[in-house]
Amino acid sequence: MYAMEAIYANDECVKPDNPTPSTNYTGQRSSRRSFYLGVILSLSLLAVLLLVGLITLSFFYHNSAEHVSAQAEERDLLNKKISAVSNQLSSMTEERDLLTKKTEELKKQIIQCPAGWSSFSCSCYLLSERSGSWDAARMDCRARGGDLVVIECAKEQTFLSTITKKNAWIGLNDKEQEGTWKWVDGTPLTLAYWATTQPDNGGKQDCAYVTNNGRRSWGDSWCLTANRQWICEKTPNPNKKCPVGWNFNHSCYLLSGRSGSWDEARMDCINSGADLLVINSPEEQNFLSTITREVWIGLNDEEQEGMWKWVDGTPLTLTNWGGAQPDNGGEEDCVHLGGDKQKSWNDLWCLSSYQWICEKVP
Repeated sequence: MYAMEAIYANDECVKPDNPTPSTNYTGQRSSRRSFYLGVILSLSLLAVLLLVGLITLSFFYHNSAEHVSAQAEERDLLNKKISAVSNQLSSMTEERDLLTKKTEELKKQIIQCPAGWSSFSCSCYLLSERSGSWDAARMDCRARGGDLVVIECAKEQTFLSTITKKNAWIGLNDKEQEGTWKWVDGTPLTLAYWATTQPDNGGKQDCAYVTNNGRRSWGDSWCLTANRQWICEKTPNPNKKCPVGWNFNHSCYLLSGRSGSWDEARMDCINSGADLLVINSPEEQNFLSTITREVWIGLNDEEQEGMWKWVDGTPLTLTNWGGAQPDNGGEEDCVHLGGDKQKSWNDLWCLSSYQWICEKVP
């Protein structure tokens, strides 16, 4: 027994003489483990890199998709804007064409004031070259197709003070009732520009005048005062056509349907917004030769014998007197066109009865 224990004891203490095979096996296992670990680490790193790449690609894809979507939305918005601008342009083109058409229509309606007249706002104004009473002034304005000026606003008042040389009659009076001032168109006075202490009605001063002293420049005066000019006003006729029954040849002419004295003839013409005929040229005289009747014209020497003047105040320059005319036989101060082919002029007694020719500028 002791011998066996000794044997086991010896056996536990016995070591192999060649330990190399066991050591080699362990080294091989360690080497393989390191290799596999390296492979695993490499694969893990590659996986991480792939994951990072995928995440990066996903991020860029997402951003690209959003960018594309934003561009698509922007494109759609631009298309809508282009469409809206196109529609607006089309609408503006139509509006432009309409405005162009209206402008052309307005141009056709625009008529400049006659020669010698000044335009302001929607009216034409004329400062007379001669002087006369208030009634003579109004008669002259009506013969020109207008009337004495009616002042309706401050701007018009300022304008008139600039064209007035000294003072001029206006269409304001209180003839009907003292102190009740009315314009020639029948409207009562509401806006006034009387000068200081005016109106004073000194000596039946029933007619008004304007001076060139600016804003407050009206005064009242005796209506028969004959040393004042006057201002006529009229509205241009946009149609520029002669009324029915009139003929046109630089002016409108109307042959009366009845006979009367020279004064009756003139009053009839004035009531029609015209005046007795004034002959200004040989062409006009030739045109009148087509009229077969003997008629009054707007020529007389009532103011001073031998000083012939037309009703518009212009002196006589062009003449067409018949033989031995004018002869002033029996205070013959008014002129008519004779019955001959040349329509020669003849002076006659103003109370003689003839037809007449009225003339007006359209």
